[in-house]
Amino acid sequence: MSSPTLSEQEWTFLCSLLLGGMKPLAGERTIQSLYYILRGRKANQTLQDVHLYSLYPYYRMFPRLLKEEWEKIVRRMQENGLIIAIPATENRKKPSFQLTEKAQQLSREAEEKYRLSFWFAPFDRADIPEQLDTFWLRLHLLVQTCSHLLENDVSFQPIVQDKRIQRWVRMQLSGGQDRKRWLDGLADELYACMRMLPEPVQEIIVRLFTGLSQSGVTLTQLGMEKQEAPSYILLQLRSGLARMITYLQEHAQQFPLLASLLAREGERDPRLTESASLTYAMTKRGCTIEEIAQKRGIKPSTVEDHLVEIALRCPEWDSSAYLPAELAEQIAAISEKLGTSRLRRVKDQLGPGVSYLQIRLALARGRGSE
Repeated sequence: MSSPTLSEQEWTFLCSLLLGGMKPLAGERTIQSLYYILRGRKANQTLQDVHLYSLYPYYRMFPRLLKEEWEKIVRRMQENGLIIAIPATENRKKPSFQLTEKAQQLSREAEEKYRLSFWFAPFDRADIPEQLDTFWLRLHLLVQTCSHLLENDVSFQPIVQDKRIQRWVRMQLSGGQDRKRWLDGLADELYACMRMLPEPVQEIIVRLFTGLSQSGVTLTQLGMEKQEAPSYILLQLRSGLARMITYLQEHAQQFPLLASLLAREGERDPRLTESASLTYAMTKRGCTIEEIAQKRGIKPSTVEDHLVEIALRCPEWDSSAYLPAELAEQIAAISEKLGTSRLRRVKDQLGPGVSYLQIRLALARGRGSE
């Protein structure tokens, strides 16, 4: 029997991968909610879904996925008998979907074949995928730049076109002493840090690098060489970079150069969106929701969205001013009993005395503390 074409390999893996992300959302959210997660949307509902359903590995997995491409994938999955649409009803205001037994079986087989849990393991919080792109682009451009500077070649074409990344790399190499540190130490740090990665991931990273004597390959080219789906290679790359990020955060003193790639630009809390960070600062000064909304010229509902984001990402935040501890435990228990995180179903059990904000905070705190 002939081996499957690369396009068939890509579809089979991509389909299996996405089913894993759809599984916890089935019957709970719209099919579009996974699309927003894959794109890395910063809307509060998307961030909350990532936390509530532990979909960290899927967040920003395909940040440039077009809506038209997503709709084609969904249609093909429906045509292949993998997902079934669930229309909206009086009790369920938005449509949802469910996975067929065929889809469940395919998902189980993919977990074993591709070792998805192993590749997903480094993604245990949402800020990891948010750092991946910047970390990789800085590293890629630094490797290229240092390889040329070591041979006194300054007339190369940067592999990374992002002006922010180029500016950051120029700043690292601007001073004579700083440049010497990078030229002398980057290769040693990189070699030592990458040793803890699986060998296939080491190979992927090295093959993607562009330098003085090497032109990096694309994921598609590497997939053709290895006879693997490009999306599977992307997953391995992301997993390896996530492991490196966590390792560098824990061993920054051993890797001062590579750890500096994780530095954030600006003074805001790096765990939060810029707007939520401003709200967080105002809550620390004792401002109420209404005061924050008035002073910032935003809606109270937007401030509430920020509070939920803070609850998700800042475990040290004291939310007792909005959510008494006993009520938080009651909400968490009802959600677990019902087997759902749908706000309306939980609120129906609690009555009018409990606000949607309190339910959202309790669910966010329950997931964020895990």
